[in-house]
Amino acid sequence: MSELLIIFDNLNNQHPELITWGVVVLFIFIGISLQSAYLKECITEWKLNRLLNNLGRESLHYVTIPDGLDGSIFIEHLILTPNGIVLLGVKKYKGVIFAADKIDLWTQVIGNKSYKFVNPLHQLEADVLALNSLIDNSKIETKVLFISGSEFPKGKPENVVSVSEIQSWRRAYTVDEIPNGLRTDWKRLLDIASKDDSINTYGAAIDPEGVSGMNLYSLVAVLAAISLWLVWRLNF
Repeated sequence: MSELLIIFDNLNNQHPELITWGVVVLFIFIGISLQSAYLKECITEWKLNRLLNNLGRESLHYVTIPDGLDGSIFIEHLILTPNGIVLLGVKKYKGVIFAADKIDLWTQVIGNKSYKFVNPLHQLEADVLALNSLIDNSKIETKVLFISGSEFPKGKPENVVSVSEIQSWRRAYTVDEIPNGLRTDWKRLLDIASKDDSINTYGAAIDPEGVSGMNLYSLVAVLAAISLWLVWRLNF
């Protein structure tokens, strides 16, 4: 230990700027490590949005569309493929999921805790009925994407898809041409859809038990430590 102190003292005398900014870099690395869970979530979100933006031939994301009854519906993701139009919901629930098509409440299990949530397929049914009433040549189908980290040990409902499955869509849907009738229906939806910029897309449908969020206390502590260190060193 004493040898390290001697080395540090020599470096401090010979290269004080190196010590000053080296410690700052060390504090920054400590701050990043304390925010690792939050940064991982941000990267996952960015990758997911990039994937969704490149699905199918064209796509609409986070828009409102009139329902034909003086109201409107909010659409997360609408994907145009040569086989039809897909209404895609995204759920970011992790852990073990127990689900079935006809069950109203699905169950998520994380460790020793379990949580109930509404069957997302049922949630999309009314939206599909409204969308199908607006077009003439096609039928919209529903899919719900569960992100990586979720498991279905008792079987996955037919219209639930994984990230690996929708990744294959991008390859499969770039070959065939879009039929004229389907193209007409898609243009109709494009014309009446409106982007809602007030929607915060980050964290939509995220499992509240699985999100760490930014560690503000550690961030403030690291910034305060860097500030005090620089004030002390620069006035030394």
